[in-house]
Amino acid sequence: MRPRGNTAQSFADSKDRYQLTDSLDLGLRTVPVANIVGSVNRWRDFDARFRIKNPASIERYQRIKRAVERGVILPPVILYKVRDKYYVMDGNHRVSVAKEVGQAYIDAEVIEFFPPGDSEFNLLWRERSIFEMKTGLRDIIFTELGSYDKLLMQIEDFRREEAETEDYPLSLKEASARWEQDIYLPVVALIKKQRLLDDFPNRTEADLFLYASYHKVAKSRLTNQNVSYRDALADFKVEHPHKTFAEQLMELVTGLFAPDARDNCPRGLIIDEDGLVRVTNDCRGCGRCTNGDSRLNGTAYRDPLEGP
Repeated sequence: MRPRGNTAQSFADSKDRYQLTDSLDLGLRTVPVANIVGSVNRWRDFDARFRIKNPASIERYQRIKRAVERGVILPPVILYKVRDKYYVMDGNHRVSVAKEVGQAYIDAEVIEFFPPGDSEFNLLWRERSIFEMKTGLRDIIFTELGSYDKLLMQIEDFRREEAETEDYPLSLKEASARWEQDIYLPVVALIKKQRLLDDFPNRTEADLFLYASYHKVAKSRLTNQNVSYRDALADFKVEHPHKTFAEQLMELVTGLFAPDARDNCPRGLIIDEDGLVRVTNDCRGCGRCTNGDSRLNGTAYRDPLEGP
């Protein structure tokens, strides 16, 4: 570990700490200035708030600041990304000025670095990065492997539904942005309002959103009703805190069955090993779970605002 004192963070320290071995060019991005915490080669020249420490750099800093104040558009900086933090490869003074004038975002060419995929933590890190690169979405944090792929499937279903409705093909990033505003954020707001994470302290809003999505579809089919996200989340209040999260979810779903049908679902309702609940696409209601022919689409996630 290199001695820092009151200096910006060093990329080399992060590289050593996380044993970063691989990199991926993410291209041009808009990056939050607050997330830029250090430098690749010049971390000694800036303090922890990225203010100039080297007197020899003051003139250059002031020249850039005057240009920014005149509205001059400067070229993108080059940043190295490590999880949610960024380190300046080129453009240290531009970043220093951006922080000084209160600039919220800055254009940057971003290269992300990864550790080897030799642990669950590192694999989850990689899954999140791939998801963010494909969708353009940020700050969706899961605690379980495979969750990002499952969420991406939901967004793809949403994308197809929107394209059919509007008769206009949406890019994945366009559909992802719309899905986030129309579906994800309202449900997350409801999760926060109901303080559900108090009952599941080791989970995230994204975890509960995904669980609620599966539970919503399962309950809709089993009750032959169009269950909203609000109704699905209402089942998440913990009555037996000593039980595991998977056990609690299993009870939620099996409680919807008639007693003689709980172990006899041929293939419609599946409880995965990790406790997640899903309904297969070919489930059309066999009569064991409901009194009628439930034909709710197992991949329809478009109705949350009708409930919340």
